[in-house]
Amino acid sequence: MLSLVLALLLGTAAPASAHATLLFTSPAADATVADSPRSLVLVFDQPVSLSGSFIRLEPSARLGTPTLSRGNQSLTVPVRTAPTEGVHTVDWQVTARDGDVMTGSYRFAVGPRTIALASGQTTAAKDAAPTTALRWLLFAALAVALGEAAGRRLSNHLPNAPAPRPRPWTLPATLVGSVATLALAALQLGDGSLSSFTDTRPGVLSLVEVAGFALAAVAVLVRRRAWAAVPLAAVLVAEALRAHPQAEQSVAGPLLTFVHLTAAALWAGTLLHVLRALAAWRGERSPNRALLLSYARLATWLFATVVVTGLISALLLVPLGDLATTTYGQILLAKIALVAVAAGLALAARHRLRRAGTGSSQRPARIETGVLAVVLAFSATLTVLSVPADANRSLPFAPPLDGPVVPAGARAGEIGISARAAAGRLVIDLTAPQIGGAEKQSYDLKATLADPRGSRRALKLRDCGAGCFYSPVTWRDGTSRLTLTASAGDEWAGGRAGLAVTWPPRPDTGLLRETVTAMRKTPRFTLHELVTSNTARGLGDLKQLPVTGKEFLASEPYGGGTAPVITRLPDEDGHRRLALAYPAEHTQLALTLDEDGRILHETLTAPNHLVTRTFVYPEADEDGHGH
Repeated sequence: MLSLVLALLLGTAAPASAHATLLFTSPAADATVADSPRSLVLVFDQPVSLSGSFIRLEPSARLGTPTLSRGNQSLTVPVRTAPTEGVHTVDWQVTARDGDVMTGSYRFAVGPRTIALASGQTTAAKDAAPTTALRWLLFAALAVALGEAAGRRLSNHLPNAPAPRPRPWTLPATLVGSVATLALAALQLGDGSLSSFTDTRPGVLSLVEVAGFALAAVAVLVRRRAWAAVPLAAVLVAEALRAHPQAEQSVAGPLLTFVHLTAAALWAGTLLHVLRALAAWRGERSPNRALLLSYARLATWLFATVVVTGLISALLLVPLGDLATTTYGQILLAKIALVAVAAGLALAARHRLRRAGTGSSQRPARIETGVLAVVLAFSATLTVLSVPADANRSLPFAPPLDGPVVPAGARAGEIGISARAAAGRLVIDLTAPQIGGAEKQSYDLKATLADPRGSRRALKLRDCGAGCFYSPVTWRDGTSRLTLTASAGDEWAGGRAGLAVTWPPRPDTGLLRETVTAMRKTPRFTLHELVTSNTARGLGDLKQLPVTGKEFLASEPYGGGTAPVITRLPDEDGHRRLALAYPAEHTQLALTLDEDGRILHETLTAPNHLVTRTFVYPEADEDGHGH
């Protein structure tokens, strides 16, 4: 019961106004960091104030007082309690320079847990060979210590048990366990500081295991063997909390591992002690037979427990199709086969015991002990192998996109579409108008890709959060075209949309700066604008707005000459083109420029609307005067 209690204890971004755009964050939006961040940093394209501001980190964490720096464009929030391993969401709200209240959200993940993607990413444990050997010693030490306690209990309940008892092995077993866990902790610590080691969950679990074996050894030294059960249970709990099933089920996973490991250790360790007792009682036929029968009854329950918990854990971790094709699955199959062999040897020993007595039954029992030792070795090997990835399984968040990114945006009915193409990957985010939380909205997306050579194929999309879809894609040089069919439940109109992705990416920050400089020098011109929130009803009503270049840039996210993603698109009709993206806000822009760098056309796709703009500049005479 004590161990059970210990086990139980133990975005989409909202649309932000163009008056204060979130440019960068630390940790980066949709990125994975190895260690818990000590602060959150949000960088805006213009000064903001803390009036009416808030920063929330979910799951809940205690944050310090926000401060502003770098001309009030950088907001820093200390993190007082370290975020736990997993995916976290930052919700923020600030007041822009013009008094508008801006809000939004983004996500990041804290490691070291990783999810292998279908694109071929692999994960390997550091120092796999020594870790496997040390973990086998840990399992063997648990088996010897727990099995000796169970075996002594069986012997004590026998009537007329002989006086000779096998020499106790609990003390050397706990000392071996202490050395093995210390060595594992040293491997994990590496070149890091002790403070950083104790601040991590795996490091704390290693310290619990070291302390558990050490306290068990102390209990034996002070002749309180029964007390050793509590620290050894703590070791079992720590192993359960670090094992693979806990990543699948935060409560059921550790419980399964705890029960499975306890039963396996008792099965192997008790058999070893029983065989040693039989050797000490050589010639005592009746007690030997009684002890073997008593162990056989216990082993039946232990075997059933090992099989049931092992099968459930395997079903949680490994897709059936990956059992024979992955290293983890093959090792798991070998372990299952060895357990079956051990069960067969146990049945043979019991059959011989009934027919010929204890002498003939000891040989298969000894072989069974050796097989169980190998089973523990296979269990140790599985702890350092990566679990096979399920290609159809939802990801907790969009995978990080390495290298240059090609952004694209569109709108299908009332659903905003934000796409980001990177080497080997495509991430598409859908956003619908929200009444409640974004995580409560259900989305569906189908995508067809036509590459530059004309071949077409349906993309296999994988969920990566609310409205987020991921697909591995090998991009061919040239322009690929995506046909998307999006929907968001019955309350919002969906539809079809097309996107173009030109590969390879061509980052061009200089062209954006040239455009901003040219627009600032532009006097009054006419802006023709169409705004719609539902493309099924058209592109909206036309508005004509007289505006200067400076006035226009004041309302644009790229008005400061920067953007998180800047990509040059192929020229069209002799005009240069740019694609800009603000991933934290799911906003994309496509700009068409004239020879002077001024904007001729702009398409802005945001979560709640699509804006199409055409710029008409007054012609200039030979003296440079507009008319």
